[in-house]
Amino acid sequence: MKTDSILAAAALSLLASGCTLGPDFVRPASPTQAYAPLVPSPAPTRSFTAGGEVAADWYTLFHSAALDQLVHAALEGNPSLAAARHGLLAAQYELKAVSGSQLPQIDATGQVGRAHINGSFLYAPTNTIDATGNRFELGPQLAYNIDLFGGTRRLIESQQAATAVARDQALNTYVTLVDQTVITAFDYAATQAQIEVTQALEDELQSQFELTRTLENGGKITRNDTLQARAQLENLRATLPPLQQQRDTYRNALAQLCGTTPELFAPPALSLRDFTLPAQLPVSLPSALVRQRPDVLAAEDELHQASATIGVAEAARLPSLGISAQYAQQTSTLNDLFTRPGGIWSVGVNATAPLFHGGTLAARQHEAEERYQQSLATYHATVIGAFVEVANALQALQHDADSYAAHGQALTAARDDRDLALAQYRAGKYTELQVLTAEQQYQQAALTQVQADVQRFTDTAALFRALGGGWWNAPHDPAALVAVSGGNSGEKHD
Repeated sequence: MKTDSILAAAALSLLASGCTLGPDFVRPASPTQAYAPLVPSPAPTRSFTAGGEVAADWYTLFHSAALDQLVHAALEGNPSLAAARHGLLAAQYELKAVSGSQLPQIDATGQVGRAHINGSFLYAPTNTIDATGNRFELGPQLAYNIDLFGGTRRLIESQQAATAVARDQALNTYVTLVDQTVITAFDYAATQAQIEVTQALEDELQSQFELTRTLENGGKITRNDTLQARAQLENLRATLPPLQQQRDTYRNALAQLCGTTPELFAPPALSLRDFTLPAQLPVSLPSALVRQRPDVLAAEDELHQASATIGVAEAARLPSLGISAQYAQQTSTLNDLFTRPGGIWSVGVNATAPLFHGGTLAARQHEAEERYQQSLATYHATVIGAFVEVANALQALQHDADSYAAHGQALTAARDDRDLALAQYRAGKYTELQVLTAEQQYQQAALTQVQADVQRFTDTAALFRALGGGWWNAPHDPAALVAVSGGNSGEKHD
């Protein structure tokens, strides 16, 4: 008897550790060549570190307390980030639920009823036994899927990958939120700077217009010169409302990012002059980039999920084994419950095998294989897109430096030309038209200089975003993971 028990246990263990169908997931190889030749050359005020670490709080490198305040407010109040974190927790609980299907399932059953039997019920002549009575039944029952071909194991693996995708999506929401907040703050400050430049130019043109009227009254210039000065002033004033609307749009966008309404949002004092460009910028290696960017990680985990689904589909085409057992106390009176004569039990092995399903199971397997190929292509496209984004950011920073220097020289030249034209005009050597032309050139140079300035900040932020946002260096997990396995004292396990 003891030998039989040992053999039965060994056979059960062999069945339980059966093969696992489907391909074992292998992480795609990391590329080594991507964007290294595009790293800008070092400059007196900026350099790049190949393989440098990306700080989680990279936005603090701009040395703006107002910007830091905005980012913290967005991380605390943004509802999209909260939704992504709750989605991750839901996926964790789903994983826990799916993992539980690998263990024996035990349920309590009970029944209270009244029944009538006769002889035919026991294959005896009718009315040989004729009885009516109560029936009480209470006891546990067990069901266990042996998972001979690993269908359940692959299903759990698939859900693990799906949970990882949910985490990647939460991280991507976090990284995108920080980037959008920083860039929107830059745009808000730049628009405010453009408004200030335009208002300063308006004051100058107002003074110029008043001087023109004075000269006209003195007979030194014609009425046409005065009208041209006024037209220039009014044209400049007409550019203010669109700029103010643009500023308000950025302000409302910051309110939305921070999770509040425009009416309740009070932006901190943001000024383009308060931002400082980081002097040292990191450039991650391509092999590290694919481990850092949440979108690439999500594409990889989706590929893993598709791989596991193939095993689930293959196992569905093969036989399945299960064990079921039941014990119950069954009596006609409550007083006899839990007595030996009232106990019944059963145990057995269940086997099912698909014979004909109209080609459905084969089609499901082929579908899973094609979904895997689709996910593999998507993964490669995502990696290439990540490399392109980093390359664009690096090239933009190189062009920004050249553009900013050129615009600075253009602004200096336009300012000198305007001052000279105004002096010559007051000396009676220049006409009103020449002064207005110089004013227009200076106005355009001043506004484009602001745009060139903010573009450097925006493209720097874009580089940090392209490198993955540094979430892996945060002191706490940005996805705000909460352990599900431990639960709490009031959690009910079933």
